[in-house]
Amino acid sequence: MCDETPDQQLVSGFRAGDQQAAEALFERYYLRLIELIRRQLGWRLREVEGSTDIAQSVLRSFFARVDGDRVQFGPDDSLWPFLVTITLNKIRNKAKYWQRQRRDVSRQVALSEHNDPLERDPSPQDAMLLAELIEMVLQPFADRRREIIKLILEGHAVGEIARRVGTTERTVYNTRQAAARILEQLISEA
Repeated sequence: MCDETPDQQLVSGFRAGDQQAAEALFERYYLRLIELIRRQLGWRLREVEGSTDIAQSVLRSFFARVDGDRVQFGPDDSLWPFLVTITLNKIRNKAKYWQRQRRDVSRQVALSEHNDPLERDPSPQDAMLLAELIEMVLQPFADRRREIIKLILEGHAVGEIARRVGTTERTVYNTRQAAARILEQLISEA
Protein backbone atom coordinates (compact mmCIF):
# COMPACT_ATOMS: atom_id res chain seq x y z
CA MET A 1 0.00 0.00 0.00
CA CYS A 2 1.37 3.39 -0.89
CA ASP A 3 1.10 6.59 1.10
CA GLU A 4 -1.36 7.95 -1.45
CA THR A 5 -4.03 5.31 -0.79
CA PRO A 6 -7.16 7.04 0.58
CA ASP A 7 -8.16 6.24 4.16
CA GLN A 8 -11.56 4.94 3.06
CA GLN A 9 -9.90 2.41 0.78
CA LEU A 10 -7.57 1.28 3.60
CA VAL A 11 -10.51 0.91 6.00
CA SER A 12 -12.40 -1.14 3.39
CA GLY A 13 -9.31 -3.30 2.90
CA PHE A 14 -8.95 -3.83 6.64
CA ARG A 15 -12.61 -4.84 6.93
CA ALA A 16 -12.00 -7.35 4.12
CA GLY A 17 -9.14 -8.87 6.12
CA ASP A 18 -6.18 -7.16 4.44
CA GLN A 19 -3.47 -6.97 7.10
CA GLN A 20 -1.38 -4.62 4.95
CA ALA A 21 -4.21 -2.08 5.05
CA ALA A 22 -4.18 -2.19 8.85
CA GLU A 23 -0.40 -1.77 8.89
CA ALA A 24 -0.64 1.15 6.46
CA LEU A 25 -3.21 2.89 8.71
CA PHE A 26 -1.01 2.26 11.73
CA GLU A 27 2.10 3.61 10.00
CA ARG A 28 0.22 6.63 8.67
CA TYR A 29 -1.13 7.79 12.03
CA TYR A 30 0.93 6.34 14.89
CA LEU A 31 3.71 8.94 14.96
CA ARG A 32 1.23 11.78 14.44
CA LEU A 33 -0.75 10.50 17.42
CA ILE A 34 2.39 10.34 19.55
CA GLU A 35 3.17 13.98 18.75
CA LEU A 36 -0.41 15.06 19.47
CA ILE A 37 -0.42 13.22 22.79
CA ARG A 38 2.93 14.68 23.83
CA ARG A 39 1.64 18.19 23.11
CA GLN A 40 -1.60 17.61 25.02
CA LEU A 41 -0.34 15.80 28.12
CA GLY A 42 0.32 18.01 31.09
CA TRP A 43 3.61 17.51 32.91
CA ARG A 44 1.96 15.77 35.88
CA LEU A 45 0.06 13.38 33.66
CA ARG A 46 3.20 12.77 31.59
CA GLU A 47 4.87 11.41 34.76
CA VAL A 48 2.32 8.58 35.11
CA GLU A 49 1.09 7.92 31.57
CA GLY A 50 3.22 7.17 28.55
CA SER A 51 2.36 8.69 25.19
CA THR A 52 2.96 5.37 23.43
CA ASP A 53 0.51 3.61 25.74
CA ILE A 54 -2.18 6.16 25.00
CA ALA A 55 -1.46 6.01 21.23
CA GLN A 56 -1.82 2.24 21.27
CA SER A 57 -5.05 2.55 23.21
CA VAL A 58 -6.36 5.05 20.66
CA LEU A 59 -5.50 2.75 17.77
CA ARG A 60 -7.01 -0.26 19.57
CA SER A 61 -10.26 1.69 20.00
CA PHE A 62 -10.10 2.85 16.40
CA PHE A 63 -9.66 -0.65 14.98
CA ALA A 64 -12.46 -1.94 17.20
CA ARG A 65 -14.72 0.77 15.79
CA VAL A 66 -13.67 -0.10 12.25
CA ASP A 67 -14.78 -3.68 12.91
CA GLY A 68 -18.06 -2.37 14.29
CA ASP A 69 -18.57 -0.11 11.26
CA ARG A 70 -18.58 3.03 13.45
CA VAL A 71 -15.92 5.10 11.71
CA GLN A 72 -16.38 8.75 10.82
CA PHE A 73 -14.33 10.35 8.07
CA GLY A 74 -13.44 14.02 8.03
CA PRO A 75 -14.46 16.44 5.28
CA ASP A 76 -11.36 15.54 3.26
CA ASP A 77 -12.06 11.77 3.63
CA SER A 78 -9.32 11.59 6.26
CA LEU A 79 -9.44 9.69 9.54
CA TRP A 80 -7.30 12.27 11.33
CA PRO A 81 -10.17 14.32 12.83
CA PHE A 82 -11.78 11.10 14.10
CA LEU A 83 -8.48 9.93 15.63
CA VAL A 84 -7.90 13.35 17.21
CA THR A 85 -11.34 13.14 18.85
CA ILE A 86 -10.61 9.67 20.25
CA THR A 87 -7.18 10.83 21.45
CA LEU A 88 -8.42 13.96 23.22
CA ASN A 89 -11.15 11.94 24.92
CA LYS A 90 -8.60 9.36 26.08
CA ILE A 91 -6.33 12.08 27.46
CA ARG A 92 -9.25 13.76 29.21
CA ASN A 93 -10.32 10.43 30.75
CA LYS A 94 -6.77 9.67 31.88
CA ALA A 95 -6.55 13.10 33.51
CA LYS A 96 -9.85 12.50 35.33
CA TYR A 97 -8.63 9.08 36.43
CA TRP A 98 -5.42 10.48 37.91
CA GLN A 99 -7.16 13.46 39.52
CA ARG A 100 -9.44 11.33 41.65
CA GLN A 101 -8.54 11.69 45.29
CA ARG A 102 -6.85 8.35 45.82
CA ARG A 103 -4.77 8.57 42.66
CA ASP A 104 -4.03 12.27 42.51
CA VAL A 105 -0.64 12.68 40.88
CA SER A 106 0.15 15.68 43.08
CA ARG A 107 -0.12 13.42 46.14
CA GLN A 108 2.57 11.05 44.93
CA VAL A 109 5.63 11.01 47.14
CA ALA A 110 8.97 9.53 46.19
CA LEU A 111 10.21 6.70 48.35
CA SER A 112 12.84 7.79 50.79
CA GLU A 113 16.18 6.20 49.98
CA HIS A 114 16.62 5.29 53.64
CA ASN A 115 13.43 3.24 53.89
CA ASP A 116 13.51 1.46 50.55
CA PRO A 117 15.44 -1.83 50.84
CA LEU A 118 16.12 -1.79 47.11
CA GLU A 119 17.91 1.56 47.40
CA ARG A 120 20.43 0.47 50.02
CA ASP A 121 22.87 -2.35 50.48
CA PRO A 122 21.54 -5.44 52.26
CA SER A 123 22.27 -5.75 55.95
CA PRO A 124 24.41 -8.69 57.12
CA GLN A 125 21.22 -10.31 58.41
CA ASP A 126 19.52 -9.87 55.00
CA ALA A 127 22.54 -11.40 53.26
CA MET A 128 22.53 -14.36 55.66
CA LEU A 129 18.80 -14.97 55.11
CA LEU A 130 19.26 -14.81 51.35
CA ALA A 131 22.16 -17.29 51.49
CA GLU A 132 19.99 -19.69 53.54
CA LEU A 133 17.12 -19.33 51.07
CA ILE A 134 19.43 -20.03 48.13
CA GLU A 135 20.77 -23.13 49.86
CA MET A 136 17.19 -24.36 50.47
CA VAL A 137 16.38 -23.84 46.79
CA LEU A 138 19.58 -25.57 45.66
CA GLN A 139 19.31 -28.52 48.06
CA PRO A 140 17.29 -30.89 45.82
CA PHE A 141 19.51 -30.30 42.77
CA ALA A 142 22.57 -32.17 41.54
CA ASP A 143 25.94 -30.37 41.42
CA ARG A 144 25.64 -29.47 37.72
CA ARG A 145 22.19 -27.94 38.18
CA ARG A 146 23.39 -26.07 41.29
CA GLU A 147 26.11 -24.50 39.18
CA ILE A 148 23.51 -23.52 36.55
CA ILE A 149 21.33 -21.83 39.18
CA LYS A 150 24.28 -19.98 40.69
CA LEU A 151 25.26 -18.66 37.25
CA ILE A 152 21.64 -17.60 36.61
CA LEU A 153 21.61 -15.71 39.90
CA GLU A 154 24.86 -14.00 38.93
CA GLY A 155 23.10 -12.74 35.79
CA HIS A 156 24.86 -14.74 33.08
CA ALA A 157 23.13 -15.32 29.74
CA VAL A 158 21.57 -18.70 29.00
CA GLY A 159 23.95 -19.45 26.13
CA GLU A 160 26.98 -18.58 28.24
CA ILE A 161 25.76 -20.77 31.10
CA ALA A 162 25.21 -23.70 28.73
CA ARG A 163 28.77 -23.33 27.38
CA ARG A 164 30.35 -22.97 30.83
CA VAL A 165 28.55 -25.95 32.33
CA GLY A 166 28.74 -28.06 29.16
CA THR A 167 25.01 -28.58 28.63
CA THR A 168 22.21 -27.45 26.34
CA GLU A 169 20.31 -24.19 26.61
CA ARG A 170 17.14 -26.25 27.09
CA THR A 171 18.63 -27.76 30.27
CA VAL A 172 19.38 -24.26 31.55
CA TYR A 173 15.77 -23.18 30.88
CA ASN A 174 14.36 -26.32 32.54
CA THR A 175 16.61 -25.85 35.57
CA ARG A 176 15.53 -22.23 35.91
CA GLN A 177 11.85 -23.24 35.79
CA ALA A 178 12.37 -26.00 38.37
CA ALA A 179 14.19 -23.60 40.71
CA ALA A 180 11.40 -21.03 40.30
CA ARG A 181 8.77 -23.64 41.23
CA ILE A 182 10.71 -24.64 44.34
CA LEU A 183 11.16 -21.00 45.33
CA GLU A 184 7.43 -20.33 44.88
CA GLN A 185 6.64 -23.34 47.04
CA LEU A 186 9.04 -22.18 49.78
CA ILE A 187 7.55 -18.69 49.73
CA SER A 188 3.98 -19.98 49.91
CA GLU A 189 4.91 -22.22 52.87
CA ALA A 190 6.60 -19.36 54.73
